[in-house]
Amino acid sequence: MSDWKKCKLGDIIELQRGYDLPHAKRCPGDYPIVSSSGITGTHSVYKVNPPGVVTGRYGTIGEVFYTKACFWPLNTTLFVSDFKGNFPRFVYYLLQLFDFQRFCEKSTVPGINRNDLYPTVIRIPLSIKKQKLIAQVLSSLDEKIDLNRQLNDNLAPLAA
Repeated sequence: MSDWKKCKLGDIIELQRGYDLPHAKRCPGDYPIVSSSGITGTHSVYKVNPPGVVTGRYGTIGEVFYTKACFWPLNTTLFVSDFKGNFPRFVYYLLQLFDFQRFCEKSTVPGINRNDLYPTVIRIPLSIKKQKLIAQVLSSLDEKIDLNRQLNDNLAPLAA
C-alpha cells in the first residue's frame, strides 16, 4: 500500500447539491433525471455533463450511481462536480464503499451534509493509472454480474 496516499475526501472530489425540478415542470426527453434512488425519469434538458457520480442527500442514503450521459441531478442528491484529477469511475467505486450512514442526520427523512463528509480520511492510489486499472477490474465484474442476472431472469420462466 506504499503507492497509496492518505487524504481527506474533500481533497479528491467536490460534491454539489442537485437541482430542483418539480414534476409539473418536467418534460420527457433524452436526459436521465437522477434522484437519491437512481434514474427516475427523463427530461428535455440537462444540468450536468458526464461522467456523473451521484449519491443521495435526502431520502435514500448510501446508494451511488454512475452515468455516461448528460443528466439532471435532483435536489435530493449530491453529485461530483469536480473529480480533482481523479478517475471518475474509480471515484464511483470509492464512494460505494464510503459509510454515508455514519453522517446521516437523525430525523424523519434521513439526510447528509457534504461539508460533514469532506474531512473523512481515506486512502487512494497515487497514480491515475492504478485508479483506472482498479475501475476496469471492478467494471468487468459488474458487467459479468449483470449478464448473469439477465441470464437468470431469462431462465426463470422456463423453470416454472
